[in-house]
Amino acid sequence: MIFVLGIFGIFLFYTIFFTEDPYEKFLLIMPVFLLSIYTGTRINVGGYDYHVYKYFYELPYFQNPYGYEYFFILLRDFSKFLGLNYNFFLLFLSFIFNFIIYKLFISYSRYPTLSFLIYLSTFYYWHNFTIIRNFIAIIIFWISLKYIFEKKLFTYILLVTLACFFHKTAIILYPLYFLLNYRFTKKSLSFLFILSFIINPLSFIIFKLNILFLGLSDRLNRYSHIIEHGNFYEFLELLIFVIILLFYLKDSTQKENILLNLNIFALFIFISFYRFAIILRVLDYFRLGIFIGIPFIIFNISNKYLKYLSFIILCSYLVFKYYNTITDYAIYNYQTWLI
Repeated sequence: MIFVLGIFGIFLFYTIFFTEDPYEKFLLIMPVFLLSIYTGTRINVGGYDYHVYKYFYELPYFQNPYGYEYFFILLRDFSKFLGLNYNFFLLFLSFIFNFIIYKLFISYSRYPTLSFLIYLSTFYYWHNFTIIRNFIAIIIFWISLKYIFEKKLFTYILLVTLACFFHKTAIILYPLYFLLNYRFTKKSLSFLFILSFIINPLSFIIFKLNILFLGLSDRLNRYSHIIEHGNFYEFLELLIFVIILLFYLKDSTQKENILLNLNIFALFIFISFYRFAIILRVLDYFRLGIFIGIPFIIFNISNKYLKYLSFIILCSYLVFKYYNTITDYAIYNYQTWLI
């Protein structure tokens, strides 16, 4: 438990004392390094998926009883060829994941340290401990956003195709090159959300047809029957966040507009397919909009005292969220092979 609280304490300390520091991006390297070691040296943490991936990793070359995507098999076999056991494979992935996230936050966030604290308090453990294949595809998509900004369609298509070879859900990302650049008006925004409420009662049929059409696995097919009871609170958080973000992004730049649209489309998907657990995995492609958007809102609060008050309330809420996260995923049982 001391490691679980300690890693959060480090990021909370850095957020309080080094947010807006001119050397913030350099100071952030050390906690990210520690986070990578903490995440990568875990043992038996991550629930059922940890053991499934361990079993899969220790299979002979080319064996794939779970029907995992082709490039993930190649990644496993290449790592084994290099002599990495499962523990060092996770450590390798941890450093890759965290330093790519570091680079993304440095590039896009007004307050990179705060973005990391938000991430650690919400979806970090889910991404890094549970949905490893899915997260590789998510990371590739977040990298590809740069090529939407730069209007490089071919590069974007290549990266999304690469993501599909790690997780099939990435197939939904192809049209986002065109959709994320769209500037919503009040009328078009109203139409989008009216459409989501129309889709909602039909969502089961639409979802099943898409699974059949895309040729996704039977395992994914079974997720369509799962009702995620905790969705309402996450939906409410996202709804409030999007409303506030719309207020602060009335005259947004192209980059800000794309990050805003990540959240708008996430809310649209959430409303449309609210009942299905697998939709939470689809929504993970859009989470970057939250990690970048919240610091943007804090940055743009003009009143000094309101800004500080908002920052304090946010940090307090993140402490609460972190507690819920480590409880839900049983992270308090964290063990490391370093000691």
